[in-house]
Amino acid sequence: MKSSQKLTKEQLAPYFLEWLRITTELANLHEQRSKQTKVTIQEGLELYQRLLSHCRDALQDDGFEPLNGSERLTFIKTSSGTYAAYRQLDELFTELKKILARKRIELKRLND
Repeated sequence: MKSSQKLTKEQLAPYFLEWLRITTELANLHEQRSKQTKVTIQEGLELYQRLLSHCRDALQDDGFEPLNGSERLTFIKTSSGTYAAYRQLDELFTELKKILARKRIELKRLND
């Protein structure tokens, strides 16, 4: 399967739909100041890492990630119960979505 086929909206949509569910839950948990936030942010982290792994495999690029992605992930892991960690994870998903849209356009142009 070509990398452009692994980066289609259909291939990536389940990850982003699941993140939408998790982010809604996290927003509510933070509003309630719940202790459950750490568990839910861990769920989001695992989802992000699966998505990133999928993209790296598709692009055959082990270094593919948003700007300062590794440092940001470390921050999220070490302060997983904080609102700042939640916002940082949300930004990583947003940035990754934009980068992938650009990559799809680049791959489409190369294949045409």
